[in-house]
Amino acid sequence: MPRVLTDAQLKSYHEDGFVSPLDCISPEEAAGHLRMIEEYEKTHNEDVSVNIRVRAVLAFKWMIDLARHSQIAGALQDCIGPNVMLFLSGVWSKRPGTDTFVSWHQDGAYNPFDRNTGATAWIGLTDSTPEKGNIRCIPGSHHEAIQHEERFDDDNILSRGQSVPNVDLDKAVDMPLIAGQFSVHHELLVHGSAPNTTDSRRLGISFACVPTEAKPLSGPNTGVLIAGDNHPGHWVLNKEPAFDLDPVGLAELKSVQDAYRNPDETKLATEIVG
Repeated sequence: MPRVLTDAQLKSYHEDGFVSPLDCISPEEAAGHLRMIEEYEKTHNEDVSVNIRVRAVLAFKWMIDLARHSQIAGALQDCIGPNVMLFLSGVWSKRPGTDTFVSWHQDGAYNPFDRNTGATAWIGLTDSTPEKGNIRCIPGSHHEAIQHEERFDDDNILSRGQSVPNVDLDKAVDMPLIAGQFSVHHELLVHGSAPNTTDSRRLGISFACVPTEAKPLSGPNTGVLIAGDNHPGHWVLNKEPAFDLDPVGLAELKSVQDAYRNPDETKLATEIVG
């Protein structure tokens, strides 16, 4: 696959820990995907994130196809290498009139691998602006894992409230996106997001990936191959849905979720970014 990122963008990723914004699909295509999510919510009378979480791509074929889009998969390959395994994915919604936020955290602090070289792609299906509570980050904060505190809060999308203490907010920068654009950030980049203060919804999808060479040290060793080969064989590939809400994919999703909820497992990330 040809390079997606320019030399300057790749330099930014390595030095700052992120690159944004990157073009992917049109705003019209993004709106079409949003309608699919809203149709699901209307049919099931619940927010999509209630049950479609941890590895959301196993519920919707269009979501796996989006993760494998040449722009997203190619950017991830540029950042972490040719063999890309999707480990976690979620749909992140902030409805108007709520105080929903994401505490400052590092995704990789809860990832049980033998290395912290993964990255997350986050694509907006709506505009994601400072007023809507876009991702904010601390550039250059991705060079080491930081000890987190757990601060439980009903409005925090991260259920355990995993938080980096003493964040220098003067260094924070916004990562705004228009619908159809995406960002990529290193799994150790300190990031978070504020509430949506507008009168319209903010919604995006995250694809947290690692190189297949990363070895799981605990918990489920399953994933969805996004690009390249499953080398050297640390991972078991999930059964993928042939269509949206395919019982095969939903059964696989439940199996993954059950593995994460197993209290005997080491601490694992059950949600990322916001």
